[in-house]
Formats: sequence, structure tokens, C-alpha cells
Amino acid sequence: MPVYTKIEKDKHILFASIRLMICVGHADGYIGNKEMDRIHEIVNSEHFTLKERQILMDDMDYPKRPEVIVEDLVAMTQAEKLVMMRKLYHMALIDRKLSASETKEIARIACLIGISEEKQRQVEEWIREGIVWRERWKDIVEE
Repeated sequence: MPVYTKIEKDKHILFASIRLMICVGHADGYIGNKEMDRIHEIVNSEHFTLKERQILMDDMDYPKRPEVIVEDLVAMTQAEKLVMMRKLYHMALIDRKLSASETKEIARIACLIGISEEKQRQVEEWIREGIVWRERWKDIVEE
């Protein structure tokens, strides 16, 4: 197994995260404009090689199965896995709603990367609390 510097490892994880975000974006049948814009924004803010950019753009049109993407993942700490899961939820929530198919895809990916059911439940609960919290803010500022 190759040894990566912290920067290389973080970039590798980010690249895989984006590819998995694309899987989540496609989970409900198609990837929406807000999701595509967010992915383009992330890709453009990072120093990806031409080959990496081509892979990401190809994934947008022809999404890969998460199993294929996870096969190439570097070893991650529990915290890195949980951050990745949080990013997947963030992608799913770009359109301000969380579909059952997106939730199911995130759970499938979480299993593939080795997040326990208990931790998945905790993250999902935290996400759902955040949605309620955000909605309460709308009620506060509404006149």
C-alpha cells in the first residue's frame, strides 16, 4: 500500500468524496442543476489534474457504482469517514430536500466505507435536527 502525505491523502479523499457525491446526486434518477453547480464549484476550487477532471465529468454523465469508487479509497480514520458521510448529506440537501433514494444511497455508501449502523444513525439524526433547526430560523425571520 502506497504511503501518502497528509495533503495527498486529503486530496484523494476529496476526489473520492466528489465521485460519491455524484452517486448521491444521481440517486433520485438525475443530477439536478444545483448539485451540478456545487460539484463544479468544488472541482474548480481544487487543483485537480486534467485526468481527474475528466473522470469527474464522465461520472456526471455516466455515474459509477459506489462499490467501484470505494475500491480505490485510501485507508481512512473514523473521523474522515464521518466527514465524508456528512459531505454526502450536504450534497443531497443542496435542493433543500432529502429524498428516500438519496438517504438510501448515503447509507449504502456509509456501509461500504465501514461506518457502523449506530454511527450512521447518529449522523442521520444530527442531519435531521439541522434541517428542523434551519426551518425554525425561517419562521423567526418571517414577518
